[in-house]
Amino acid sequence: MKCGVAVWNWLEPPRTLISFVEELLTEGFEAISVQPRQILELEEAELADLNALLDEHEMPVTVHAAVTQFTEELLRGLLDRLGARLYATTFDGVRTWAPTGMRWDAARMVQTLLMVERLGAETGVRYGIEDFPIDAEALAEFAEDLQPVRDNERWGMLLDIGHLNLRRHQAEYFGRMSVAENIARLPARIHEVHIHDNPGDRDMHMPLGSGTLDYAEAAEALRAAGFDGIATIEVCPGLHDRRPADVWETRAESLQLWRQAWEAAGTA
Repeated sequence: MKCGVAVWNWLEPPRTLISFVEELLTEGFEAISVQPRQILELEEAELADLNALLDEHEMPVTVHAAVTQFTEELLRGLLDRLGARLYATTFDGVRTWAPTGMRWDAARMVQTLLMVERLGAETGVRYGIEDFPIDAEALAEFAEDLQPVRDNERWGMLLDIGHLNLRRHQAEYFGRMSVAENIARLPARIHEVHIHDNPGDRDMHMPLGSGTLDYAEAAEALRAAGFDGIATIEVCPGLHDRRPADVWETRAESLQLWRQAWEAAGTA
């Protein structure tokens, strides 16, 4: 496991992506997660400096985007600029109306996944949807749509443990199971985990330890599941009415709490 951070929640002018990555290295981070524009809008000299820094410290990059807005042009640009440094692309899923209510639009999402599978084959880019499929029942429900990707070892998912906490508080189906049981039921390989906290009723992306998430249990369950991907701290100051500059230290504090929980799980 390598630990990274979602840089879009913290990067504000005049700080540049390169200077921010340098700060993250001093805090102990080993990976970064970006939105496409943060790579595609870099000047050539900035890109060269960033890639040199990533190579020197063997820092992988994950990209997170909306599945319906991620085009072939965007992926080609990212692959051209990052090459094999691009570890995974993960997506916010999309739902559509059905006679029984809102339903995952798995067929639409798989179109984007197949595009990543095709264009990212040479460098082995992993891909998946955030929190989908959530268990074996969901996998069976969308089996026909997922059939083109489910046997590819690069297909998987992103697990957001902050959202897991929300599901356990807000939906009886998930709430009657522990954090560990929810994780054990995931039917796909986990490429990345988003890590943040909340009080259970709002998606506030708070620092670890400031909400109701049992992150130690999550770490233990992920270790038991053999997780060896990227653990991304996705604390977002703006979602809990803070400015990044005012809570700058909470990013590294969350990282340390997660690492401590991970190490404790390994000795349990």
